[in-house]
Amino acid sequence: MDADAHPHRHHDSHRGWVRAGGRRGRWLEPFLLVLIEEEGAYGGALIARLNELCLAPNGVDVGMAYRTLRELEGEGLMTSEWVADDGAPRRAYRLTPTGRQALAEWVAVMRERGRLVEAFLEEAERLPTAEGG
Repeated sequence: MDADAHPHRHHDSHRGWVRAGGRRGRWLEPFLLVLIEEEGAYGGALIARLNELCLAPNGVDVGMAYRTLRELEGEGLMTSEWVADDGAPRRAYRLTPTGRQALAEWVAVMRERGRLVEAFLEEAERLPTAEGG
């Protein structure tokens, strides 16, 4: 199996903002992992939170979000179960230990990308054509 099949196993498989191969939305995987760990939520609630965070200009593609959830579960990063609270049954998601490891690796990747964005902005602000420069 190639490194691109499981990005949480190798930092170098995170290329740019999109996972190598571009199979998932740019931000869906890391945000879903962090939101599931933070709240342990249902699909609809996760999508609502993604939209609150303005992840996509026109709202999150619901189909892509559910496909990503299924892929994360298929890779062993989370589990899900049907729960019938006070209404229709809904699927509840929880991270596995492997999912928590993947989340920790995403945190490291995002910290480094944040550092690089800051460095870029500092350089760009020095240009005479940049805003405020």
